[in-house]
Amino acid sequence: MKQRNIVCVLLAVGFLLSVTSSCTRHREDLDYSYDVVQTWSLPELQHGEIIQFDTVFWEPDDTVSLRKLIVDDSICTGRSVLEIGTGTGLVAILCAQNGADSVVATDINPAAVANARYNAAMLAEEMELEVRSVSTDAPTAFAVIKDKEKFDLIISNPPWEDGKIAKPADHAFYDPDFELMDSLLDGLPKHLNPGGRCLLAYGHAPAIVRLRDQAKQRGFDFKILDDRKLDELDKDFLPGMLVEIRIPMKLPTAKP
Repeated sequence: MKQRNIVCVLLAVGFLLSVTSSCTRHREDLDYSYDVVQTWSLPELQHGEIIQFDTVFWEPDDTVSLRKLIVDDSICTGRSVLEIGTGTGLVAILCAQNGADSVVATDINPAAVANARYNAAMLAEEMELEVRSVSTDAPTAFAVIKDKEKFDLIISNPPWEDGKIAKPADHAFYDPDFELMDSLLDGLPKHLNPGGRCLLAYGHAPAIVRLRDQAKQRGFDFKILDDRKLDELDKDFLPGMLVEIRIPMKLPTAKP
């Protein structure tokens, strides 16, 4: 325990030093009160490291395929991007660093909002990247998106399982009654530009099956962007599987 406390102190000191040396001015939207768990250096980043705050979810294997598309296939270049559930802000920052015209990132965990804003200030300060905080009173996918706000690309590594929320960190793991999934699908026709893409990363087979069924019920195009066969994978698996959802130019008319 004593050794762990020493490590935490060193991380906190390093965090404060990085704030002092990297920030060119005081930012009122940055919160420096959270403990630093660790820092990560990833080859996809153009410079710097990702800092992870306490209670903020971090599993880089969840989004391997998504990050590859962002960096290698330039899927964000010249496009407007929304990331739902940004966590540390890594994916949103990669979008900004790889040519996105604008990026909006959201999260319901206050620590994650602070974390993403800090990392964005360090790694994408001169870029169009805005982090918005979602209230627990309205935990839907587009709760902080304006009615007429649309995006070319909507991305997320959402919570994978149905479950109860007991603390802020649980929002990264549990989607009670899959309300977030359903609200995301329901909001796509309103917030996804014509010809736009929705890319979701999941590592939980039952959630992908449910997502597929719900997307098809709404008349959306559903495609798994992975060479692996879903029925051959364990219930939980890594790396995460990337799923693409598109809205047909003309949705089928609902039957009376």
